Amino acid sequence: MPSSLLAIVTGRLDRLGHLAWPHGPHRPWPAIWIAAWLAILPRGSAADVPADRVEFNYYGRIGIGWTESGQVAAGKYMNLGTRQAIGGRLEEGDYLVPGMRYHIRKPQNDHDISLDLVTDIEILTLNGSIVSDLSNGDLGDIKVLPSQAYIEAKNVLLPELTLWIGANLYRKDFIHMCDYFYFNNLPGQGVGAYYRGLDVAVLTHTGPSPFFVTNLNAGQPPPVAPALVQRERTALIAQYALPFGPGTTYVQGLGELHVVPRARDIERGAAPGVKPRDWGAVGGAKLHLDLGGGAFSDASARIGNRIANGADSGASTYNTFGQPGTDGTYRGAYGVELVEHFQWNIGHVAAVTGYGTLHYTRGSTRYAPATSDVAASGALPNRRFDYSFGARSTIYLSDELNFLTEATYQLRRDDDQTAGRAVRLSVAPTLVPTSERAPWAAVEIRLIYTTAFYNQAAVDQRMSPYLQTMGPTKVAHFVGVRSEWLF
Repeated sequence: MPSSLLAIVTGRLDRLGHLAWPHGPHRPWPAIWIAAWLAILPRGSAADVPADRVEFNYYGRIGIGWTESGQVAAGKYMNLGTRQAIGGRLEEGDYLVPGMRYHIRKPQNDHDISLDLVTDIEILTLNGSIVSDLSNGDLGDIKVLPSQAYIEAKNVLLPELTLWIGANLYRKDFIHMCDYFYFNNLPGQGVGAYYRGLDVAVLTHTGPSPFFVTNLNAGQPPPVAPALVQRERTALIAQYALPFGPGTTYVQGLGELHVVPRARDIERGAAPGVKPRDWGAVGGAKLHLDLGGGAFSDASARIGNRIANGADSGASTYNTFGQPGTDGTYRGAYGVELVEHFQWNIGHVAAVTGYGTLHYTRGSTRYAPATSDVAASGALPNRRFDYSFGARSTIYLSDELNFLTEATYQLRRDDDQTAGRAVRLSVAPTLVPTSERAPWAAVEIRLIYTTAFYNQAAVDQRMSPYLQTMGPTKVAHFVGVRSEWLF
C-alpha cells in the first residue's frame, strides 16, 4: 500500500477512534492496527476488476415543486387512478435506480457464450419526502430496495438461446409520457429463456393481501404464535413475436397461466374452504408498425380472468382486482386492457407522441357485499372502468432547448358511483445539455407548470393522490423544476 494511501486510511480510522470514545482519552491503537494489517496484505488479495467488465447504467428523476397552498406536492399525481398510468407524470416524486451489468464471461463476438450478472437498486421516497437527508428529508420515508438481480447466459446450449434466473424486471412495452409499462409488464422472480422470437418464463409472486395470507386461528382464542400461511402464485408465461413487413414491424402473442394452491396447515389441517385453490389465464396480442424515421404505432389488447384479472389503471395481470366470491375464489372475475401508443417525427423540428388506454376490471360475480353501498362499507370496489387519451409535443427550439406541452383527458368509474373526469395540461421548457434532438434525451432539466380540472364526482371521491393531499378543489396547480435522466 503506498505511504500516502496508508496515511489517509490511518487518519480516517484515527478519526473513527475519536468517535468511538468521545468522552475518553485518545486511543488510536485500533486504527493503527487495522492500517498496519492492510499495509501487509499481499497485492494479489485485492480483486482486479477490468473496466471493460462492468457496464454502469442509471435512471433517475429529482427536483423540487410547489403549490399555492404550500403543501408538499411532489409525487402527488393529479391523475384519476390508483397508479399514474392513465395520465402525465411531470409532477412525480424523486426516484433513483443505479444499476450494473457485470460481465462474468465477456463474449469475443456475437456468437460467443456470454455470462452476465445484472443488478439494480431502487431509491424512492414516500409522502412527498425528498430523496436525501439534506434539509428536512424524512429518512423514514426514504426506501432503498433491490429492484432486480439475475444471472443471464447467452448462446448457451444453442446459438441465440438466452437463459436467465433471478429477480427480473420482466417487461418491455412502455409509454414514457405516462411511465406506463403495458401488455407484458410482469416483473417477478423466476427463470426464463429467449430463443429468436420465443420468450418463456416461470415466475413466482407473493403478497400481503388477504388472498395470499391466511390466519388459520381467525375467530379462535389468541395462540402463542399467529398461524399465518402465505401462499405463492406461480405464473407460466409464453410470448412469441413474428416479424413481417418493413423495418421492425411485427405481431406478438401473449399467454399466461396463473395458479395458486389451496391454503393448508400441515400440522393441524386447514378447515375446508379456507382460501381454496384458484387459477387465471391471460391472452393478448400486439401489433407494432415501423413507420420509418423513428415513427411507430403500437396497438395491443389483453384479457385475463379469475386471479389474473389485474388491469385497473394499467395494473399487471398478477395484481388481482376486486373481491372473491362466497366460495373464496375469483370465479367470474376478468380484466381487459386496450392500448394504442404512437410517435411521429417532423424532421429535426418537432416530435409528437400520443396514447389511448382503456381498462375494465371486475372481481368475482359471486361477490355478495354486506351492504348495497360498497363505498360506505369500506370494501374495495368490485368493478372499475377507466380510459384516457393524451399527447405530448416536443418542439426543438435549438440543440439545447426544447419546449414540451402535454394534454390528457381521463375518466374513471368505480362500481355504480358517478364517473370522475379530469383534464390536465402541462408546459415545460426543457434544457438538454447533451444537445440531442429527440423526444427522450439522455438528460433533461425541466421547468414545469401543470394544471388539472376535475368534475365534482372526482373531487367528492378524492380520485387522485393530489386531491387526497390537498383537499377538495376543482382546479389543481403544480410548479416545479425537475431533472430526468437515463443512460
